[in-house]
Amino acid sequence: MTSLALFQMMFGVALIGFTLFDAFVTILSLRGGGPATSFISQKLWRLALRFHQYKTSHRLLSASGPVLMILVVMFWYLLLYLGWFLVFQSVQGNVINGSTYTAATGLETLYFTGVTLSGLGYGDYTAEHFPWTIYSTLAVATGTLLTSVGLSYIIAVVPVALEKRQLARQINIVAGDSEQLLKRIDDQDNVEFIWQKLFEIQLDGTKFANKYSAYPVVAYFHTSSSDSAFSLAYLKASDLLFYLANHPNKELRPSASTVIALKNLMVSYAESLQHIVDDHADGESDQHERYRVYSSIEKVESELFTWQEFSSVRRVLVTTCLYDGW
Repeated sequence: MTSLALFQMMFGVALIGFTLFDAFVTILSLRGGGPATSFISQKLWRLALRFHQYKTSHRLLSASGPVLMILVVMFWYLLLYLGWFLVFQSVQGNVINGSTYTAATGLETLYFTGVTLSGLGYGDYTAEHFPWTIYSTLAVATGTLLTSVGLSYIIAVVPVALEKRQLARQINIVAGDSEQLLKRIDDQDNVEFIWQKLFEIQLDGTKFANKYSAYPVVAYFHTSSSDSAFSLAYLKASDLLFYLANHPNKELRPSASTVIALKNLMVSYAESLQHIVDDHADGESDQHERYRVYSSIEKVESELFTWQEFSSVRRVLVTTCLYDGW
């Protein structure tokens, strides 16, 4: 084997290893996307957002999440395909025609690689001798493995994306028009009802945040309806909960322990979104104007949960809304 052939084989093996590493980190590590997956997803989403800003189309943007998820799986498969092709093509004559027993050409080796990865095994082209027979078996194993984890990835992400929309609808059912609701929250029954319902949903949102961190591709599942947009709904709920925690009538405020728990929940959720904040350029002040807080909320404050503490969390939530295309 020449040095060039050895280099080609080693590069192919490295490509196979990197592909499997990226796929397993994305799917099984529960720490977010792998290096290649994160890079490609972020760049493609930024491109979709720029087009959305140029010509607003929530329907088109809502298709980006599923398309990105499928593209990621296809990207893994193409890298694996290329890696094994480089391995099989590194030495002439290791793949032969099953009928004529002549060495396969480059195009025929490419075909053999695809058939082998798919596990079909037509037998019209085969690996000639050891260790290439072992390599072809390994190729089948890696192809089957990648197909399995790719399907499990899609199956795992879809329920999280649906949960994201369901939580948004639950918040909007309770909160409705938050500006009008703020004017009516002036008696004990209203305060207790809204606090209890939104606080429970906030708890569910924190559980969801762990899944959100495990599968960052969920951030790209945009919804064409604002009523189903989780980023908008969570921001609305946070504003209302902060107002209730610091209600102008101190007798209507929740207990100190629940206010502290609320603050911890919000801070924890904001930290889970740090990857979005890091990826989004904060230079769109004109768009931030759409998310200006109501003056009645900005005026309330207590020692347990200050406006300065909430505003730092709120900046993350607003950035998430912008990153979500709203």
